[in-house]
Amino acid sequence: MGRKEEILDRVRQLAAPLAAQEGMELVDVEIGGGGGRQILRVYLDKQGGVSLDDCSSLSRAVSAALDVEDPLDGAYDLEVSSPGLDRPLRTPEHFEKFKGSKVRVKTFGPVPECENRKTFVGILKGFSDGKVIVDVDGKEFRVPHAQVSKAKVEPVFDQER
Repeated sequence: MGRKEEILDRVRQLAAPLAAQEGMELVDVEIGGGGGRQILRVYLDKQGGVSLDDCSSLSRAVSAALDVEDPLDGAYDLEVSSPGLDRPLRTPEHFEKFKGSKVRVKTFGPVPECENRKTFVGILKGFSDGKVIVDVDGKEFRVPHAQVSKAKVEPVFDQER
């Protein structure tokens, strides 16, 4: 596990119980940014959606916990928000919850047992035996979860008006 993953895991360990105390679910945590400034993004959800007050409240709690633990090197900006329409999928529970949705799944590299593909865009069929099951144009692929670098729901907009 690299340093970045260690940091993300530590932030998840700090933020998940804080979110749960407020009746929310920690969806994911990511580090990004550029220009010498890191951005730590925390994504939350709850039944009925998260409000600005929810985000503000959790931002204060996570910020205080990060000040004590200080898992990140250097300066960073903390962003707390809902996962949005293209919400990330990380855990087996996420993949099961969004079964039937259109998704985009990317892997760290070509997956030999999946025709050496690295990207799968199709309908999520679920999660079973450590594999994300995606139907791409009528062909089912069983992508090993350990090889998934990024997965998200693909927004679908109604074309008819």
